[in-house]
Amino acid sequence: MQSTLEAAYAKVNLFLGVTEKRSDGFHEISSVMHSLSLCDRLTVGVESSVLPEIRLRVFPKSNIPEDQRNLVWRAAAAFLERVRIPLSVDLTLEKIIPSEAGLGGGSSDAAATLRALNRLLGAPLSTEELLLLAASLGSDVPFCLLGGTALCTGRGERIVPISEPLSLYAVVCKGSEGVSTPKAYRALDLLYSDFSDPSLVPMQSADGMAELCRRRDSLSVAKGLYNVFESVVYPSCPEAMAQRDRLLSLGADGALLSGSGSAVFGLFSDLERARKAAERLDGFAFVAESAPASLRYPD
Repeated sequence: MQSTLEAAYAKVNLFLGVTEKRSDGFHEISSVMHSLSLCDRLTVGVESSVLPEIRLRVFPKSNIPEDQRNLVWRAAAAFLERVRIPLSVDLTLEKIIPSEAGLGGGSSDAAATLRALNRLLGAPLSTEELLLLAASLGSDVPFCLLGGTALCTGRGERIVPISEPLSLYAVVCKGSEGVSTPKAYRALDLLYSDFSDPSLVPMQSADGMAELCRRRDSLSVAKGLYNVFESVVYPSCPEAMAQRDRLLSLGADGALLSGSGSAVFGLFSDLERARKAAERLDGFAFVAESAPASLRYPD
């Protein structure tokens, strides 16, 4: 059996706005995503088989499913169907990224599955083909496939890379609260009947944040953080709001809810300051740096 180990990097949203609800039930977003060194670890093994077979094990043991309900399993199935090669696929997932955190853990795991299988089989799919497959699995999977820093629009699947490397130091923390992404979107729909509401227009824009990233202006990035979900998540997740405030009191240049939550992150000017802050936080607190881009962006 051939096997490989793949890192599945977490993502944070440096900027996340919602511009409209679409007729298909999804939402149009405008976001700048950034991948961090916090990661799950996925071991993928393949061998020839008369009939395709997928086996998934998740550690540590939890309520995370190990069958077709898991996005990793579905990513492997979609890949095998696309390449039409009969294989036995063995997947072992070590979970580090918290669930229901807005850190893209499930999406990143699925993306790592696609990358690993494509590499093991000698790259039968191009980057563009992998991106289409990723988009069929979930809105954040295309970004997680590529990693780095990018401006993401549409459901999140339209990606404009920010090629200049952005170096950030972050403390990611999450308490006992969890947030369901569909429920968070429903809360937004209830609060804002029209996403053109002036209260939803921040001082910064996603394009503006992307430009700050291109300039590698990490301090301005930290000061310009924005996430529309803070308006609906914090009232039901007071622990997350307290963690954001705590990060700021510990010297973060900026702090924000990630995605639909409930994880929050703070950006720091240097790694040592980030480490000292993390030592003073309770619960899950991870010191992270910027992660490398996973694949080259298409030309």
